[in-house]
Amino acid sequence: MTRTAPDIVPCRLCTRPVARDATMCPSCGAKEPWIPDEPSVNPRVIRIAMWVGGIALIGLLLFVSGLMMFGPRAEREERDHRPPASRYGVR
Repeated sequence: MTRTAPDIVPCRLCTRPVARDATMCPSCGAKEPWIPDEPSVNPRVIRIAMWVGGIALIGLLLFVSGLMMFGPRAEREERDHRPPASRYGVR
Protein backbone atom coordinates (compact mmCIF):
# COMPACT_ATOMS: atom_id res chain seq x y z
CA MET A 1 0.00 0.00 0.00
CA THR A 2 1.12 3.49 -0.69
CA ARG A 3 0.86 6.09 1.98
CA THR A 4 0.43 9.75 1.25
CA ALA A 5 2.59 12.18 3.09
CA PRO A 6 0.85 14.12 5.88
CA ASP A 7 1.55 17.32 3.95
CA ILE A 8 -0.59 16.14 1.04
CA VAL A 9 -4.38 16.19 1.27
CA PRO A 10 -7.12 15.54 -1.30
CA CYS A 11 -8.70 18.54 -3.02
CA ARG A 12 -12.24 19.21 -1.81
CA LEU A 13 -13.58 19.42 -5.40
CA CYS A 14 -11.58 17.05 -7.61
CA THR A 15 -10.07 14.84 -4.83
CA ARG A 16 -6.62 14.89 -6.45
CA PRO A 17 -3.63 15.20 -4.08
CA VAL A 18 -2.70 18.78 -3.19
CA ALA A 19 -0.05 20.18 -0.88
CA ARG A 20 -1.44 21.28 2.48
CA ASP A 21 -0.04 24.80 2.11
CA ALA A 22 -1.35 25.27 -1.45
CA THR A 23 -3.67 28.22 -2.01
CA MET A 24 -5.03 26.81 -5.27
CA CYS A 25 -5.53 23.31 -6.68
CA PRO A 26 -3.27 22.75 -9.71
CA SER A 27 -5.81 20.34 -11.28
CA CYS A 28 -9.16 22.08 -10.99
CA GLY A 29 -8.12 25.60 -9.93
CA ALA A 30 -10.21 25.63 -6.72
CA LYS A 31 -9.24 28.29 -4.23
CA GLU A 32 -8.53 26.84 -0.78
CA PRO A 33 -8.45 23.23 -2.02
CA TRP A 34 -8.71 21.75 1.46
CA ILE A 35 -10.56 22.63 4.64
CA PRO A 36 -8.80 22.12 7.98
CA ASP A 37 -10.23 19.46 10.29
CA GLU A 38 -10.08 21.55 13.43
CA PRO A 39 -12.90 24.08 13.95
CA SER A 40 -12.02 27.69 13.35
CA VAL A 41 -14.12 28.88 16.32
CA ASN A 42 -13.68 27.67 19.86
CA PRO A 43 -16.47 25.18 20.70
CA ARG A 44 -16.99 26.91 24.05
CA VAL A 45 -17.82 30.16 22.26
CA ILE A 46 -20.34 28.33 20.07
CA ARG A 47 -21.96 26.72 23.13
CA ILE A 48 -22.22 30.06 24.96
CA ALA A 49 -23.69 31.74 21.86
CA MET A 50 -26.31 29.00 21.59
CA TRP A 51 -27.30 29.40 25.25
CA VAL A 52 -27.53 33.18 24.94
CA GLY A 53 -29.59 32.87 21.76
CA GLY A 54 -31.93 30.36 23.38
CA ILE A 55 -32.45 32.54 26.45
CA ALA A 56 -33.10 35.58 24.25
CA LEU A 57 -35.63 33.61 22.19
CA ILE A 58 -37.48 32.45 25.31
CA GLY A 59 -37.50 36.02 26.64
CA LEU A 60 -38.90 37.31 23.36
CA LEU A 61 -41.62 34.65 23.35
CA LEU A 62 -42.59 35.52 26.94
CA PHE A 63 -42.71 39.21 26.07
CA VAL A 64 -44.92 38.67 23.03
CA SER A 65 -47.25 36.32 24.89
CA GLY A 66 -47.51 38.89 27.70
CA LEU A 67 -48.47 41.56 25.19
CA MET A 68 -51.10 39.29 23.71
CA MET A 69 -52.61 38.40 27.09
CA PHE A 70 -52.33 41.72 28.95
CA GLY A 71 -51.93 44.29 26.18
CA PRO A 72 -54.27 47.19 25.33
CA ARG A 73 -56.50 45.05 23.12
CA ALA A 74 -57.09 42.52 25.90
CA GLU A 75 -57.96 45.33 28.32
CA ARG A 76 -60.45 46.82 25.86
CA GLU A 77 -62.23 43.49 25.41
CA GLU A 78 -62.39 42.70 29.14
CA ARG A 79 -63.89 45.94 30.48
CA ASP A 80 -67.46 44.70 30.51
CA HIS A 81 -67.91 41.15 31.77
CA ARG A 82 -71.67 41.09 31.39
CA PRO A 83 -73.14 38.90 28.68
CA PRO A 84 -74.36 40.70 25.56
CA ALA A 85 -77.98 41.89 25.53
CA SER A 86 -80.52 39.37 24.36
CA ARG A 87 -82.29 39.83 21.04
CA TYR A 88 -85.69 39.09 22.57
CA GLY A 89 -85.65 41.74 25.30
CA VAL A 90 -85.26 39.27 28.19
CA ARG A 91 -82.68 40.38 30.67
